[in-house]
Amino acid sequence: MEQEFAQTMDRGAAWALLRTYNSEPFHLIHALTVEGVMKWYAEQLGYGADAGYWGVVGLLHDIDFEQYPEEHCKKAVELLSAAKVPQSIIHSVCSHGWGLVSDV
Repeated sequence: MEQEFAQTMDRGAAWALLRTYNSEPFHLIHALTVEGVMKWYAEQLGYGADAGYWGVVGLLHDIDFEQYPEEHCKKAVELLSAAKVPQSIIHSVCSHGWGLVSDV
């Protein structure tokens, strides 16, 4: 069953938003790496049409970690909501901490 994520955001906008809260090279390289891995897995698992969506999720997944490590996956909701990021992306970003730092 293929999911469709109609509400996504432009990759350039996602990168600019990430750079608003992250400047350390490690965090930026990590975000780019996870973006690539997420897109690769989307292709490999038959979700190629949604690879851009999953790439943006990977890019933004640690948006809050550099400045707010104690609020990781919680502060992300606030930052992404303020930037009017689609709710589906916010949910996907925050769910990577499920069971550890998030109940999403």
